[in-house]
Amino acid sequence: MTRGDFIWQWAARDSTPEPCHHAAMTSDPLDVTAGVPYATLADLRATCPVSQTASGAYLLARHDDVLAATKDLGAFQASFREPGVVVPPEEQLISEIPEPRHGHVRRIINSAIAQHRIGRVEPFARDLCNDLLDGLLERGQSDLVAEYVTPIPATVIAHLLGADPADHSRFAEWSDLVVQSTYATKNRRADGEEGEGLVGVAPEFTAYIDAMIAERKGAVDPPDDFVTRLMNTEVDGERLTDLEMRTQLAFLLIAGNETTRHLIANMLETVCTDPDLFARLRADRALVPTVVEESLRHDSPIHVLMRDCMEDTTLDGVAIPAGVKVAFSLASANRDERNYDTPDAFRLDRPSAKDHLAFGGGPHVCPGASLARLEGRIALEVFLDRVETARVDDGYEREPVPVFWANGPRRLPVALTGCS
Repeated sequence: MTRGDFIWQWAARDSTPEPCHHAAMTSDPLDVTAGVPYATLADLRATCPVSQTASGAYLLARHDDVLAATKDLGAFQASFREPGVVVPPEEQLISEIPEPRHGHVRRIINSAIAQHRIGRVEPFARDLCNDLLDGLLERGQSDLVAEYVTPIPATVIAHLLGADPADHSRFAEWSDLVVQSTYATKNRRADGEEGEGLVGVAPEFTAYIDAMIAERKGAVDPPDDFVTRLMNTEVDGERLTDLEMRTQLAFLLIAGNETTRHLIANMLETVCTDPDLFARLRADRALVPTVVEESLRHDSPIHVLMRDCMEDTTLDGVAIPAGVKVAFSLASANRDERNYDTPDAFRLDRPSAKDHLAFGGGPHVCPGASLARLEGRIALEVFLDRVETARVDDGYEREPVPVFWANGPRRLPVALTGCS
């Protein structure tokens, strides 16, 4: 099964009202096997902002519609799962837990992953980036995605969780295993059939998380890491159960790893293919945070968010019935001509650099946004500090990653020279 098949199996629908049709559509906007179809999305924004795709899912193309939909928690509920899958509450990911329980669980997570605690990882992340570049600069040649980008978020998350440093590399493997598995989101189906669930997909991963929780519960003086804080955080007199902790820890690891990995890879691809931009950044590090934000907007690491429509609703005059899948196209929203001048250009002079929807919007905005920004900034700063020249291999063509909702290069072969 291809990554596109995971979307295409949503095609069958018994009845749907007549949506806006787009006769000039040249490709399905959810088919990203050749990369995000920006031209198709631009056409949809102009003529058919709420469309029905080949899969039967409804797609929102305009910025304001996507933003409004992220705030309508009653109508739209996050889910990448197949139709008919029933998930016990304790095994629901934070992104798909409905209100009011979502707010309760989110407050526990936010309390444990507060900004001032995230700031403690900066020295660790900076040392990690320098260590990774040592070997790459000595060789002078690297696939930056495999050898620099991928280890950063996986290792930082593992460090935050308090994992043994010897196990850090396994976190990237486990994350890839889950997101690339066609069974990653299956659980108990409405017809009673047992699905794989997270345990069936990655038993070593779940066993590792369970062992970390048990170890801290049994320790007289547990370490001050994220697992311990999550375990001890209480909101309105309640704490997460062990199963809830396992579920949310797995989600934070996977979501943080995927999003941040593609953010860093997209930034480095942009910088390494634009010598003028590379030189400008080496001369002025104050521009790095702006590059992070513009990369998030221009090359959204998660190009689409999938939602279940929970009740009949209407957007732009199009009736969207309860029970269908709705795609929030972040890639399209972040290049909406109504909100951004020259949206396809990578610019460092936008008046509000953070005015984008790369992390979603509304009350369910990504809880790991601050950590992703920090890691992206440090990865680029260290790269600029250590690398004098970076040239992408001749004939390089971007290969999309094999995750249907993600947007990043699968590899980035670059010749490097270090600063003297």
